[in-house]
Amino acid sequence: MTSASILDPSNRPPLIRLDAVSKSFGANVVLNHLEFELRPGEVHALCGENGAGKSTCLGLLYGLHQPSEGRILCDNNECRIENPSHAQSLGVSYVFQELSLAGALSVAENIYAGRAPTRLGVVDWPELRRRAEALLAEFGLDIDVSIPVDSLPISTRQIVEIAKALSLNSRVLLLDEPTSALAPDEVDALFDVLRGLTKKGIGIVYVSHHMDEIFRISDRITVLRDGRHISTLSVNETSQEQVVAEMIGGGHPGDVCRSVNTSGNDILTVKGLTHPGEFEDISFSIRAGEIVGMAGLMGARRSEIVRSIVGLMQGAEGIVELRGVPVKLKSLRHAMRFGVGFVPEERKTEGLFLEQSLSDNLIAASLSEHASLGIMRKASIKKASNAAIDAFSVKASGITEDVGALSGGNQQKIMLAKWLKRTPDLLIVEEPTKGVDVGAKFQIHTELLRQAAEGMAILVVSSDFPELVSLSSRILVVHEGRLMGDIAAEDASESVLLQMAAGNANRSAAQPSQQKGVAS
Repeated sequence: MTSASILDPSNRPPLIRLDAVSKSFGANVVLNHLEFELRPGEVHALCGENGAGKSTCLGLLYGLHQPSEGRILCDNNECRIENPSHAQSLGVSYVFQELSLAGALSVAENIYAGRAPTRLGVVDWPELRRRAEALLAEFGLDIDVSIPVDSLPISTRQIVEIAKALSLNSRVLLLDEPTSALAPDEVDALFDVLRGLTKKGIGIVYVSHHMDEIFRISDRITVLRDGRHISTLSVNETSQEQVVAEMIGGGHPGDVCRSVNTSGNDILTVKGLTHPGEFEDISFSIRAGEIVGMAGLMGARRSEIVRSIVGLMQGAEGIVELRGVPVKLKSLRHAMRFGVGFVPEERKTEGLFLEQSLSDNLIAASLSEHASLGIMRKASIKKASNAAIDAFSVKASGITEDVGALSGGNQQKIMLAKWLKRTPDLLIVEEPTKGVDVGAKFQIHTELLRQAAEGMAILVVSSDFPELVSLSSRILVVHEGRLMGDIAAEDASESVLLQMAAGNANRSAAQPSQQKGVAS
């Protein structure tokens, strides 16, 4: 296995262990007699659908929660982890999915926040920088530690966050979706860092929805379902298909048929779209019934391109046509009147009203359909909301539940359902399955393919290259604001797309044909 440690972790006692641990929140049993252990020098992946109990498990290890039953053992000694500060004193650090760095502060200040070295009662800035540089050197990172964190790329910020955790002399590192904002090449760099940590005897609990990543980096995999322990196996003793089947309690959801309907009329045509300083000379088209992907690495300007198309970003020159008619969209509301839908990447800040109900969110893009003489029709709202919940198998207590209380996967389904309710001619989706589990990913893929089969034109912007190959008939590859190629998905692979996205190749479009791709 890639991260097998020279310390042979299988022969050493666990760093930390959950022994028959249960956790309830009121009447809701979240974990039920869970068994889990982390050995020195191993990467132990924790897998399960949203709501399986992964976050609660990490919370117990970090002192965010206390067990309702069972024991936690550190170095084979029973212990009660009172709070995060106590966890850190025991050598346990947590790198959350949402990075906790203070963007305006320097790299050094972030790493040693609240623990800066002092001399005569004031911060010893030379010593602070020296310590930060020495720590980052262990990660092979040579950067100016006096610059603000906000000036760094996301991948470097992720490593700074890990360095911050390890500055506490951690022996246990909890990682929650550490690659959610990283491009493929940045994932490789992060994995090199993690392998270096395991060689020092540090144990890593790794939570991710990306099966390929889990099988690349992990030594062992524990599967949870509905708060119960299902299995713990070496990666050499299992397969992606088996893990997925155990996660969802049934067979692997299987393959999805790639969109092949390219006989429709052009819905979107973009000619020479240019925004000075952002992107230039972007030209492509999408037909009715076609799913086209857009790939690129961090900083490729994909988001700027699609936001210019839908009217969220002004200042671009060039031609945008909808059904052959030139348009100059001034806002997203304006775009909606032309039959355009847009699902943004950031569901919490741009896509949903977290403090409002499911029903409020589901009808937000189609209010006029549920109103008569300016008065909202409750029966219509209820019917539409329940239909959307059923169609996407959203796990919620009801249509009045606040969206903010749902898991990330269910929030993603609600955001997509909101726009599909309008049945737009053109749907542009950014990162459609970011942070969702394999079951939700399959459902989202299936729904997008169904909509395409019924004639919708769909542009999918994704950092998940296998997802693009699975869904799309063609893939547009963008590098630093320039279109590097328009390649048929049947000719694409992750390595080919990565080369093009890095600006190292240029491929001509090929005629798409029917193939299958795995939706996991």
